[in-house]
Amino acid sequence: MRPHGRARVSTRSPQAFGICDRCGFLLNHASLQWQYDWRGASIQNTRMLVCSTCLDKPQQQLRALVVPADPVPIQNPRTQDYVAASVDERVTQAGDVRVTQDGVNRVTQQTGEPPGGLNETPGTDPNAPGNSSPGLPYGNSTVPETGPL
Repeated sequence: MRPHGRARVSTRSPQAFGICDRCGFLLNHASLQWQYDWRGASIQNTRMLVCSTCLDKPQQQLRALVVPADPVPIQNPRTQDYVAASVDERVTQAGDVRVTQDGVNRVTQQTGEPPGGLNETPGTDPNAPGNSSPGLPYGNSTVPETGPL
């Protein structure tokens, strides 16, 4: 007597045997099913015959994303002129322009330095160390050694 694994044997209605491509068990060929999986935007046969315990659902992560088409652009668009619309003055909520005691319009500042300070425009101080000879700070003629790391 030969072991037949999971296959059913009948003398009245004989059926062919088949091997599961995944687990390797012997079964009736009629009980094996084709394995399907996502290939791009459609489900395709992977050409594997598997038993019901090895049959997997199609893996959604393999599914290709179908991106919708870009919207149709409008004809003759009109964009905002941001350069002309930008202002460099401070305005109150009522719409009044803020002025200093001298009557000069208050402008926005690039740094936190008050007007008339030494650092209104950072990086442009001619008296800063290294500005006279770029690359070597503090008047060094050679690259300073940093010591052991």
